[in-house]
Amino acid sequence: MRICISLTEKTTLEIVDRLIDLAPLADLFEIRADLISDLDMLTILRARTRPLVFTCLPRSEGGQWPDDDANRRLRLLEAVKRGFDYVDVNLRSDFTEVMVEKSGRGLIVSYHALDGMPDDLSGLMAQMRERGADIAKIAARPRTLAEVGRLMAFAQSVAECGGIPLIPIAMGSLGLPSRLLGGRSGVPFTFAAAADGAEAAPGQIPAARMAKIFRAREIGPGTKVYGLVGRDVANSLSPVLHNAAFAAARINAVQVPIEADSVDSFLAALPGLRLAGFSVTRPYKNEIVARLHEVDDRARAFGSVNTVTVRDGRLCGTSTDGLGLLAALTPRIDPDGKRVAIVGAGGAARAAVGTLLRRGAVVTVLSRRPEQARNLAKEMGCASADLAAFASCEWEILINATPAGSSVAPGVLPVPAETLHRGGVVLDMVALPRETPLLREARQRACVAIEGGEMLLGQAVAQFETWTGQAAPVGEMRAALQGALGGGA
Repeated sequence: MRICISLTEKTTLEIVDRLIDLAPLADLFEIRADLISDLDMLTILRARTRPLVFTCLPRSEGGQWPDDDANRRLRLLEAVKRGFDYVDVNLRSDFTEVMVEKSGRGLIVSYHALDGMPDDLSGLMAQMRERGADIAKIAARPRTLAEVGRLMAFAQSVAECGGIPLIPIAMGSLGLPSRLLGGRSGVPFTFAAAADGAEAAPGQIPAARMAKIFRAREIGPGTKVYGLVGRDVANSLSPVLHNAAFAAARINAVQVPIEADSVDSFLAALPGLRLAGFSVTRPYKNEIVARLHEVDDRARAFGSVNTVTVRDGRLCGTSTDGLGLLAALTPRIDPDGKRVAIVGAGGAARAAVGTLLRRGAVVTVLSRRPEQARNLAKEMGCASADLAAFASCEWEILINATPAGSSVAPGVLPVPAETLHRGGVVLDMVALPRETPLLREARQRACVAIEGGEMLLGQAVAQFETWTGQAAPVGEMRAALQGALGGGA
């Protein structure tokens, strides 16, 4: 599958500069005529470094061109006559003469829905064929992940039936898999942003990330796909680690982020996503347990799953969080007999509590919601306390198992800075940013600070081995993590 970079520059000269600068990264370029204030087609065509897709979206379909401006039809007709490689004409425009003129020579007929997935995808596809489309495009803003799954399942059925190809685009954060996995369904190209902040449509992924992290050009019908399921996962480091591992091990597989609005919606989307397995992250590690066909003893005891393998349609769960925790913690301190304070009561906290109790630690669970801490402590057989009383809690190891300090709670400390003491071991499960507010305060107070990336690496190694049955290429995974975090550690 090729990568088409959508250009959002406002002037012709800026477009020309980008055609030159981004040529090594792009397979095609999309020229958004509705965004350009001084459109000069001939100048753009003379600067062409890759095939060009000409698009002029009206406001009703997410663009900037006024719907009632008749010049849009003239612009599209001129683009056909000037020789743009592809011209995108909206199905609802009914610009029949433009479609007739370009049919058989790169006509894209598109349909954009900004308020949910259309009900009759087959009907839309039939209309696009009737208009002479060489490529059909359906771009919709889904309301649920289940709608994304339906679009991707439809794209697969189109590929199996033959005929003209379909570019399926689910816009927004829910739709990231549709932008990355089209190669499995014969999609000719996918649209990408030139860079962060330069998206032409909601949910576009920067082309460099699409090519280097997800290797989108290499994804084909035989590629195994693993998901990362949770909330706020678009920029997670997990795909960085796993995709580096798959490349190093020469395994035709990829991991992609899957933003799930609910567990039910994710499970409804699974047939369309066609996953070989998936990682589970916040906030679904607990809830997913009851929805799986098999759960191993360790994960059942923890009440938390972060790793699922699909075997003959059955969802089989385990937890590698505890293994990752020990991989990060034990080189610094043996938890046996140590007093451990764990802040948080979610799935990651559960795995940490269960793992450390088995290693002989004396564990206290703390939460902003004391009832959650009490319930977890009672279930697991340890102590609990109100987080407001943390200053009176004695600890040798402190573990943050909350999002405090991450992108969803930036700048937040899970515990007061003045409660950190010299010589204490502080592990923050938050991997991004690399230096969280908690770790910064811990270092300033002469604590032993352990970055969340170390735990992430440890659990990812165990995850890779669970999915593939092969030894993980740890060196390559560590190098990928260090590169993403900006240096060695």
